[in-house]
Amino acid sequence: MVGLSRTTFYMVVCAIVLAVATADNIKINDAPKEVRLDKIQEEMEELEDQFPHKTQVHHFARHGLCNHMPGKLKFYKALQNHFHSISDHMKINFIMDICARKDEMLDHWVKEIFDRDGDGYISHFEKELYDHN
Repeated sequence: MVGLSRTTFYMVVCAIVLAVATADNIKINDAPKEVRLDKIQEEMEELEDQFPHKTQVHHFARHGLCNHMPGKLKFYKALQNHFHSISDHMKINFIMDICARKDEMLDHWVKEIFDRDGDGYISHFEKELYDHN
């Protein structure tokens, strides 16, 4: 979602720059150096560093996974890589039990499965990792 909105933002910026350039009959290469797209992209990257879109493991476990059925289904898909030779019924019972308790064990499992970089936060990429399995 963040990647889509970032791409949409860049497309809008490019469309505005092109509209202004063609409306005034100015070529893009004739634009002053202050208006180059490289500088705009650098500023956007600095803003992204200031406002990262990450969720704490604790919050993602309770509200992103265990609060609704699509989240529990995502949790189930993620457990496919960790539980081998265990019946689906036992996996479902495990998820329902751990989501009902909402304790440190839930945080531990979510951190182990979803937090790939180990920073204690779940990024957009980490959230979407098991959506397509």
